[in-house]
Amino acid sequence: MPKKSKSPKVIFRKLGKEKAWGQATHDERSPLIEIDPRLGAKRQLEVLIHEASHLAIPEASEAKVDSIGKYICEVLWRQNYRRVLLDKNSQPPKIS
Repeated sequence: MPKKSKSPKVIFRKLGKEKAWGQATHDERSPLIEIDPRLGAKRQLEVLIHEASHLAIPEASEAKVDSIGKYICEVLWRQNYRRVLLDKNSQPPKIS
C-alpha cells in the first residue's frame, strides 16, 4: 500500500523579496505552502491550489500547474467557496 503523504502546512507571509505570490517546499516530513497575505481572496485561493498542485504532481510543468490552479479556482469560486476568518481581528498565521 502506498505511503500516505502528509498534508502541507499553509502559512501566510509577505513574499516581496521572493517576488512571488506563493511558493511550495516539497519535504516528505513537513511540506510547506507559503502565500502572500496581500493578495485578494480569489487570488489566494488560486495560489493555494497552484502550490498544492506542485506538491501533489511534482513532475507537472509550470504551465500545467498554472492551468490546473486557474481551472479549479474558478470551479470553487463559482460554487461560493470562500476563506472565512472567524474573528474580525483574526490574522493569517505568520512565520518569523
